[in-house]
Amino acid sequence: MSGGGSINSAQIHPSSVVEDGVVIGENVKVGPFCHIFGDVIIGKNTTISSFNYIEGPTKIGKNNFIGPNCVIGTPGEHKTAKSVGEIIIGDNNIIRELTVIQRGCGDRNTEIRNNCFIMDHVHFGHDVLVDDNVTIAPNVVLGGHTVVLEGATIGIGSSTHQFSTIGAFSMIGMNSTITRDVLPFYLVSGSPGSFMRWNTVQLNLHEFGESPTDSQLQPFMDKFMKYSKRKHVVRNE
Repeated sequence: MSGGGSINSAQIHPSSVVEDGVVIGENVKVGPFCHIFGDVIIGKNTTISSFNYIEGPTKIGKNNFIGPNCVIGTPGEHKTAKSVGEIIIGDNNIIRELTVIQRGCGDRNTEIRNNCFIMDHVHFGHDVLVDDNVTIAPNVVLGGHTVVLEGATIGIGSSTHQFSTIGAFSMIGMNSTITRDVLPFYLVSGSPGSFMRWNTVQLNLHEFGESPTDSQLQPFMDKFMKYSKRKHVVRNE
């Protein structure tokens, strides 16, 4: 299937190549000079900007915006493990230009769920999971197997070590290096990342006061412990 014209009301630029087997939903827009191939599904009302490379197996939901020059679906950067997982992108996400999203190497699929704001030049290593409503600023690097839970914010230029877990509604300050897991609602900054204070913006939004109680934190800790694989976490001390 070459570019040019429409498929099920999708608009594909003539310079783009969408190979046979790709499934494109209604009102999808594919800009100039894209290459989309393999087992790829793109949901309705999604925009794929110019110069995108999308390799299957990849599933992209509805109402997403993918900026120019993104690379989605390439094998994970791992010396020995083969890439066996797929890319799963949910609904209503903004993924800005020059973002790289790599396939999983066996632990799980690489996944971005719903309503996330991914700014430019973000690197998603293999087996990364990003939960709903996450904000990731430019030039962030998520090491392989990193998990970022609901509502977390990661500041400009930060990076996570492999197997890191970033708790729900936490915030990572700019240019931080995360080598230990970050608990829910923490504000962490520095290299290595250290506890600064509670993320008061999110505490107020949840009506938790200045310092949450154990019972308030328990549902978020339960989910955190489901993913955390480390003995060491950033401590409030």
